[in-house]
Amino acid sequence: MTDSSLSHESLYWGARKFAHSAMAAHAENEEEIFHLHAGVSIERLAKSSLSKKSPFLLLEGKGSDETLLHLAGVRPTKKVRTVGAAQALTRLRIMGALPANSDLDDLIEIRNGVAHLDFAVEEEFDGLAVFVQATDALIAYLDTDRSRYWGEWLGIADITASQALEASAREVARNIERARYRLGQRLEGVPAGAIDIIYANAGSDREEGYGYGLTMMCGLYTFRSPRECPACRCTGRLTVNLPDLGAGPEGAPTRHFYCPLCRFGAHNEGELLAAGFGADELFLDETGEPVTLTVEMFTQFIQYELLDPQTVSVALLALSARNGAAEDRVAE
Repeated sequence: MTDSSLSHESLYWGARKFAHSAMAAHAENEEEIFHLHAGVSIERLAKSSLSKKSPFLLLEGKGSDETLLHLAGVRPTKKVRTVGAAQALTRLRIMGALPANSDLDDLIEIRNGVAHLDFAVEEEFDGLAVFVQATDALIAYLDTDRSRYWGEWLGIADITASQALEASAREVARNIERARYRLGQRLEGVPAGAIDIIYANAGSDREEGYGYGLTMMCGLYTFRSPRECPACRCTGRLTVNLPDLGAGPEGAPTRHFYCPLCRFGAHNEGELLAAGFGADELFLDETGEPVTLTVEMFTQFIQYELLDPQTVSVALLALSARNGAAEDRVAE
């Protein structure tokens, strides 16, 4: 074969390039770019696998002989037409290189949808898991070094491929790796002294225009506590929406965590627990000391008749009882 661009090595390195750009897009929550580049990467890696077996497996099943003559080195042609992604995957399944997987077919369809301005993804579709699993299968078929292929994205690929982790734990672990990547990109080339200042400013109570402690916005009463970010070790915010007050939730408090430096977030109890935040962790002051909420802390809201003392007292008693029950469960 005279065309090096269709060699399995050239197709392999092209697939790797798009795999890395897909992972970078996923880290930045660029869904369209991720699905587009992931689909291109899978197609090129599939064609690399076919080409390694025989370059003639890249031929379309119909059309002229121009590509055949080109691959055979008989006569070069300016426009080489190779098999499409769907047919390439079908051939690899016949060869035993890939298992039948409708999710992989869906990933290719989504890629096509992005290209034709018809991007749509079902909420439950885990494109990253499909991408990593298919890529790993083709890497194994090519008998090449998996760590070399994934490079700096090996950590996320390992986490995604792990079947031992629960879905929420796997997603949190991936989010931590993505946050570390974003922060690494942001701080690349920044002097060490400046990095210390960036960390200090991000962890201060002035960041993003709000401090720690009790606050109210649009009728929602919350308490923000400093917590170490599991991704970058900066000080982030654990925000608790106080129940039974204003527009707060009924029953148990709802919580979420956000780091202003690396943008790691945990948005529900499953993610918080997977990130290392215990169910009994609620309120700390700006120094990290535990705080017990009292009616006096709501004085300014009571003075402006936004709340009444009786409502606050009942809500805090209920909150204390729930917190005590949570601590008992942790102790057990």
